Amino acid sequence: MIEPETNVVAFKPRSPVAHHPRSLMERIYAAGSLSIRGDDRATKMAAVMLQALGFLVIEEILADGTPRRLERREARQAMDRPWRLSKPAYSGTIGVPDGGGALPV
Repeated sequence: MIEPETNVVAFKPRSPVAHHPRSLMERIYAAGSLSIRGDDRATKMAAVMLQALGFLVIEEILADGTPRRLERREARQAMDRPWRLSKPAYSGTIGVPDGGGALPV
């Protein structure tokens, strides 16, 4: 006799995680900068790691809307405020996107 139910469970295919360091760095380098909400701890932890390696600049957004650049030792203490993650100034200005913001064709 064939049973109508099965014990096979279909799993959803994995989608890229938004806070994975590689995808985070790709988004920031393409756009120049990225705003992070105050409660997004997973993305912030990935950003702290990338900042320690020199791949990102982290700025804390203060209550009046002004950004304040966070040093490496300060980033872990400023997890409750929104952040702006920017591409470092390898060749001039912080936050200038790769390719002038143009998408590759």
